[in-house]
Amino acid sequence: MKTNRKITQKILLVCCLFLALACDREESITPTEIFGTEEESTNELDQYLKKEFRDPYGSVIIYKFVDRYIDANRFAVPPKLEVVKPIAELIKQAWIQPFNIGADQGEEFLKTHFPAEIVILGSPIYNGDGTVLLGTADAGVRVTLTDGNSYALGNTDWILRTFRVLHHEFAHIIDQRFNFDVAAFHKISGDDYTSPGSWTQETLGSAISRGMVTPYGTSAVGEDFAEIVSYIITTDPAEFDAIFITPEDCTGQGQDCLDRNIGRTRIKEKYDVVVKYMKEDVGIDILKVRDEFLKSIN
Repeated sequence: MKTNRKITQKILLVCCLFLALACDREESITPTEIFGTEEESTNELDQYLKKEFRDPYGSVIIYKFVDRYIDANRFAVPPKLEVVKPIAELIKQAWIQPFNIGADQGEEFLKTHFPAEIVILGSPIYNGDGTVLLGTADAGVRVTLTDGNSYALGNTDWILRTFRVLHHEFAHIIDQRFNFDVAAFHKISGDDYTSPGSWTQETLGSAISRGMVTPYGTSAVGEDFAEIVSYIITTDPAEFDAIFITPEDCTGQGQDCLDRNIGRTRIKEKYDVVVKYMKEDVGIDILKVRDEFLKSIN
Protein backbone atom coordinates (compact mmCIF):
# COMPACT_ATOMS: atom_id res chain seq x y z
CA MET A 1 0.00 0.00 0.00
CA LYS A 2 1.26 3.49 -0.86
CA THR A 3 -0.04 4.88 2.45
CA ASN A 4 1.84 2.26 4.45
CA ARG A 5 5.02 3.03 2.51
CA LYS A 6 4.71 6.73 3.33
CA ILE A 7 4.18 5.98 7.02
CA THR A 8 7.17 3.64 7.00
CA GLN A 9 9.33 6.33 5.45
CA LYS A 10 8.24 8.78 8.13
CA ILE A 11 9.03 6.24 10.83
CA LEU A 12 12.50 5.68 9.44
CA LEU A 13 13.12 9.43 9.26
CA VAL A 14 12.06 10.02 12.86
CA CYS A 15 14.08 7.00 13.98
CA CYS A 16 17.27 8.25 12.36
CA LEU A 17 16.75 11.65 13.92
CA PHE A 18 16.49 10.44 17.47
CA LEU A 19 19.23 7.87 17.34
CA ALA A 20 21.46 10.95 17.39
CA LEU A 21 19.78 12.43 20.49
CA ALA A 22 20.94 12.34 24.07
CA CYS A 23 19.79 14.47 26.96
CA ASP A 24 21.57 15.28 30.20
CA ARG A 25 19.49 16.13 33.23
CA GLU A 26 21.19 17.44 36.35
CA GLU A 27 19.48 16.86 39.69
CA SER A 28 20.84 20.01 41.31
CA ILE A 29 22.57 23.20 40.36
CA THR A 30 24.14 25.90 42.48
CA PRO A 31 22.41 29.25 41.87
CA THR A 32 24.72 32.05 40.78
CA GLU A 33 24.24 35.78 40.65
CA ILE A 34 23.52 36.55 37.02
CA PHE A 35 22.58 40.22 37.25
CA GLY A 36 24.86 43.00 38.33
CA THR A 37 28.07 40.99 38.20
CA GLU A 38 29.54 42.88 35.27
CA GLU A 39 29.02 46.15 33.47
CA GLU A 40 25.81 46.28 31.44
CA SER A 41 26.45 45.69 27.75
CA THR A 42 25.23 48.36 25.36
CA ASN A 43 25.67 46.47 22.10
CA GLU A 44 22.58 45.97 19.95
CA LEU A 45 22.33 42.19 20.38
CA ASP A 46 22.65 42.28 24.16
CA GLN A 47 20.10 45.06 24.41
CA TYR A 48 17.69 43.03 22.27
CA LEU A 49 18.15 39.95 24.48
CA LYS A 50 17.66 42.07 27.60
CA LYS A 51 14.44 43.58 26.26
CA GLU A 52 12.92 40.33 24.97
CA PHE A 53 14.07 37.80 27.59
CA ARG A 54 15.67 39.28 30.71
CA ASP A 55 13.18 42.09 31.34
CA PRO A 56 9.90 40.16 30.81
CA TYR A 57 10.97 36.63 31.82
CA GLY A 58 14.03 37.07 34.03
CA SER A 59 15.96 34.88 31.59
CA VAL A 60 19.48 35.48 30.31
CA ILE A 61 20.48 34.20 26.86
CA ILE A 62 24.12 33.18 27.20
CA TYR A 63 26.22 32.84 24.06
CA LYS A 64 29.68 33.64 25.49
CA PHE A 65 32.03 31.92 27.97
CA VAL A 66 31.26 28.45 26.64
CA ASP A 67 33.59 26.52 28.96
CA ARG A 68 31.58 27.47 32.03
CA TYR A 69 28.54 25.59 30.82
CA ILE A 70 29.88 22.21 29.75
CA ASP A 71 31.61 19.37 31.57
CA ALA A 72 35.39 19.58 31.73
CA ASN A 73 35.75 16.39 29.65
CA ARG A 74 33.59 17.70 26.83
CA PHE A 75 34.27 20.22 24.09
CA ALA A 76 32.11 22.79 22.32
CA VAL A 77 32.55 26.08 20.49
CA PRO A 78 30.50 29.27 20.92
CA PRO A 79 27.82 30.12 18.37
CA LYS A 80 28.52 32.38 15.45
CA LEU A 81 27.35 35.85 16.34
CA GLU A 82 25.01 36.04 13.36
CA VAL A 83 22.91 33.04 14.48
CA VAL A 84 22.22 34.23 18.04
CA LYS A 85 19.44 36.72 17.33
CA PRO A 86 17.60 34.48 14.80
CA ILE A 87 17.69 31.59 17.29
CA ALA A 88 16.43 33.90 20.04
CA GLU A 89 13.61 35.06 17.77
CA LEU A 90 12.70 31.44 17.07
CA ILE A 91 12.60 30.74 20.80
CA LYS A 92 10.07 33.56 21.13
CA GLN A 93 7.98 32.36 18.19
CA ALA A 94 8.08 28.59 18.72
CA TRP A 95 8.32 28.32 22.51
CA ILE A 96 7.25 31.47 24.34
CA GLN A 97 4.31 32.52 22.17
CA PRO A 98 2.70 29.05 21.96
CA PHE A 99 2.87 28.66 25.76
CA ASN A 100 1.57 32.19 26.33
CA ILE A 101 -1.46 31.28 24.23
CA GLY A 102 -1.91 27.77 25.65
CA ALA A 103 -1.50 28.67 29.34
CA ASP A 104 -4.51 29.43 31.53
CA GLN A 105 -2.39 32.19 33.11
CA GLY A 106 -1.29 33.59 29.77
CA GLU A 107 2.12 35.29 29.90
CA GLU A 108 2.30 34.93 33.69
CA PHE A 109 3.02 31.21 33.42
CA LEU A 110 6.35 31.63 31.64
CA LYS A 111 7.20 34.71 33.66
CA THR A 112 7.15 32.32 36.63
CA HIS A 113 8.52 29.12 35.10
CA PHE A 114 10.77 30.07 32.20
CA PRO A 115 14.38 28.96 32.83
CA ALA A 116 16.65 31.64 34.25
CA GLU A 117 19.38 30.85 31.73
CA ILE A 118 19.34 29.61 28.15
CA VAL A 119 22.81 28.72 26.93
CA ILE A 120 23.43 28.52 23.18
CA LEU A 121 26.45 26.52 22.07
CA GLY A 122 27.63 26.57 18.48
CA SER A 123 28.59 22.92 18.06
CA PRO A 124 27.04 19.62 19.08
CA ILE A 125 28.66 17.75 21.96
CA TYR A 126 29.71 14.20 21.22
CA ASN A 127 29.27 11.51 23.86
CA GLY A 128 31.54 8.54 24.36
CA ASP A 129 28.83 6.11 23.22
CA GLY A 130 28.57 7.65 19.76
CA THR A 131 25.45 9.71 20.47
CA VAL A 132 25.24 13.49 20.16
CA LEU A 133 24.16 15.71 23.04
CA LEU A 134 21.62 18.18 21.67
CA GLY A 135 20.41 19.71 24.90
CA THR A 136 20.38 19.65 28.69
CA ALA A 137 18.06 20.81 31.46
CA ASP A 138 19.60 21.70 34.82
CA ALA A 139 17.14 21.50 37.73
CA GLY A 140 14.70 23.99 36.24
CA VAL A 141 17.30 26.78 36.22
CA ARG A 142 19.13 26.38 32.92
CA VAL A 143 18.49 24.94 29.45
CA THR A 144 21.47 24.41 27.17
CA LEU A 145 21.05 24.16 23.42
CA THR A 146 23.87 22.81 21.26
CA ASP A 147 24.57 22.87 17.51
CA GLY A 148 23.46 26.48 17.09
CA ASN A 149 25.85 27.02 14.18
CA SER A 150 23.77 24.64 12.05
CA TYR A 151 20.94 27.17 12.04
CA ALA A 152 20.05 28.51 8.61
CA LEU A 153 16.99 30.34 7.37
CA GLY A 154 14.55 27.78 6.00
CA ASN A 155 16.38 24.79 7.52
CA THR A 156 13.19 23.18 8.80
CA ASP A 157 14.98 19.97 9.81
CA TRP A 158 17.20 21.93 12.19
CA ILE A 159 14.26 23.91 13.53
CA LEU A 160 12.17 20.81 14.20
CA ARG A 161 15.08 18.91 15.78
CA THR A 162 16.05 21.88 17.93
CA PHE A 163 12.58 22.59 19.22
CA ARG A 164 11.91 18.95 19.95
CA VAL A 165 14.94 19.19 22.21
CA LEU A 166 13.82 22.47 23.81
CA HIS A 167 10.28 21.25 24.46
CA HIS A 168 11.72 17.99 25.82
CA GLU A 169 13.94 19.90 28.24
CA PHE A 170 11.12 22.21 29.31
CA ALA A 171 8.99 19.12 30.01
CA HIS A 172 11.62 18.14 32.59
CA ILE A 173 11.23 21.53 34.25
CA ILE A 174 7.44 21.12 34.33
CA ASP A 175 7.83 17.59 35.72
CA GLN A 176 10.03 18.90 38.54
CA ARG A 177 7.80 21.83 39.46
CA PHE A 178 4.35 20.26 39.13
CA ASN A 179 5.03 16.78 40.58
CA PHE A 180 4.00 14.56 37.69
CA ASP A 181 2.90 11.12 38.90
CA VAL A 182 5.88 9.22 37.53
CA ALA A 183 5.01 6.00 39.34
CA ALA A 184 1.57 5.75 37.75
CA PHE A 185 3.00 6.62 34.33
CA HIS A 186 5.67 3.92 34.76
CA LYS A 187 3.01 1.24 35.24
CA ILE A 188 1.76 1.68 31.67
CA SER A 189 4.96 0.23 30.20
CA GLY A 190 6.43 -1.33 33.33
CA ASP A 191 9.39 -3.57 32.58
CA ASP A 192 9.61 -2.42 28.95
CA TYR A 193 12.04 0.39 29.79
CA THR A 194 15.64 -0.29 28.78
CA SER A 195 18.47 1.58 30.50
CA PRO A 196 20.35 4.86 30.03
CA GLY A 197 23.14 3.15 28.09
CA SER A 198 21.22 0.65 25.98
CA TRP A 199 18.55 2.78 24.30
CA THR A 200 20.84 3.31 21.29
CA GLN A 201 20.23 -0.34 20.36
CA GLU A 202 16.51 0.34 19.87
CA THR A 203 14.75 1.25 16.63
CA LEU A 204 11.63 3.34 16.36
CA GLY A 205 9.65 0.16 15.67
CA SER A 206 10.92 -1.53 18.83
CA ALA A 207 10.33 1.67 20.82
CA ILE A 208 6.72 1.75 19.66
CA SER A 209 6.37 -1.91 20.69
CA ARG A 210 7.51 -0.87 24.17
CA GLY A 211 4.95 1.96 24.22
CA MET A 212 7.36 4.86 23.61
CA VAL A 213 7.53 7.39 20.79
CA THR A 214 11.33 7.33 20.33
CA PRO A 215 14.22 5.01 21.14
CA TYR A 216 15.48 7.57 23.66
CA GLY A 217 12.13 7.46 25.42
CA THR A 218 12.80 3.84 26.34
CA SER A 219 15.76 4.79 28.55
CA ALA A 220 13.78 5.96 31.61
CA VAL A 221 10.27 6.92 32.59
CA GLY A 222 11.20 10.61 32.89
CA GLU A 223 12.60 10.63 29.36
CA ASP A 224 9.49 8.79 28.13
CA PHE A 225 7.32 11.56 29.59
CA ALA A 226 9.49 14.34 28.13
CA GLU A 227 9.57 12.73 24.69
CA ILE A 228 5.80 12.37 24.54
CA VAL A 229 5.33 16.01 25.59
CA SER A 230 7.83 17.10 22.95
CA TYR A 231 6.32 15.00 20.19
CA ILE A 232 2.75 16.04 20.95
CA ILE A 233 3.78 19.69 20.62
CA THR A 234 5.99 19.35 17.53
CA THR A 235 4.18 16.76 15.40
CA ASP A 236 1.23 17.34 13.10
CA PRO A 237 -1.71 15.54 14.77
CA ALA A 238 -2.51 13.48 11.67
CA GLU A 239 1.11 12.33 11.46
CA PHE A 240 1.25 11.56 15.19
CA ASP A 241 -1.91 9.51 14.88
CA ALA A 242 -0.69 7.62 11.81
CA ILE A 243 2.66 6.70 13.34
CA PHE A 244 1.90 6.27 17.02
CA ILE A 245 -1.83 5.64 17.53
CA THR A 246 -3.57 3.99 14.56
CA PRO A 247 -3.06 0.19 14.48
CA GLU A 248 -1.34 -1.33 11.48
CA ASP A 249 -3.01 -4.01 9.40
CA CYS A 250 -1.01 -6.98 10.62
CA THR A 251 -2.39 -9.50 8.16
CA GLY A 252 0.58 -11.72 7.29
CA GLN A 253 2.97 -9.39 9.15
CA GLY A 254 3.86 -11.54 12.15
CA GLN A 255 4.32 -10.90 15.88
CA ASP A 256 6.42 -7.73 15.53
CA CYS A 257 3.48 -5.96 13.92
CA LEU A 258 1.12 -7.18 16.64
CA ASP A 259 3.58 -5.98 19.29
CA ARG A 260 3.71 -2.52 17.72
CA ASN A 261 -0.07 -2.31 17.89
CA ILE A 262 -0.01 -3.29 21.56
CA GLY A 263 2.58 -0.55 22.08
CA ARG A 264 0.34 1.95 20.31
CA THR A 265 -2.44 1.32 22.83
CA ARG A 266 0.07 2.20 25.57
CA ILE A 267 1.17 5.35 23.74
CA LYS A 268 -2.48 6.42 23.44
CA GLU A 269 -2.93 5.85 27.17
CA LYS A 270 0.16 7.97 27.90
CA TYR A 271 -1.02 10.63 25.44
CA ASP A 272 -4.31 10.94 27.32
CA VAL A 273 -2.51 11.05 30.70
CA VAL A 274 -0.14 13.81 29.50
CA VAL A 275 -2.91 15.95 27.97
CA LYS A 276 -4.97 15.65 31.17
CA TYR A 277 -2.01 16.34 33.47
CA MET A 278 -0.91 19.40 31.51
CA LYS A 279 -4.42 20.83 31.50
CA GLU A 280 -5.55 20.03 35.04
CA ASP A 281 -2.30 20.13 37.05
CA VAL A 282 -0.15 22.57 35.09
CA GLY A 283 -2.78 24.80 33.49
CA ILE A 284 -1.53 24.28 29.94
CA ASP A 285 -3.66 23.25 26.97
CA ILE A 286 -0.90 21.28 25.26
CA LEU A 287 -2.98 20.78 22.12
CA LYS A 288 -3.35 24.54 21.78
CA VAL A 289 0.42 24.88 22.31
CA ARG A 290 0.90 22.32 19.53
CA ASP A 291 -1.35 24.20 17.12
CA GLU A 292 0.45 27.48 17.78
CA PHE A 293 3.87 25.85 17.47
CA LEU A 294 3.04 24.27 14.11
CA LYS A 295 1.61 27.57 12.92
CA SER A 296 4.79 29.38 13.97
CA ILE A 297 7.19 27.11 12.10
CA ASN A 298 5.04 26.94 8.98
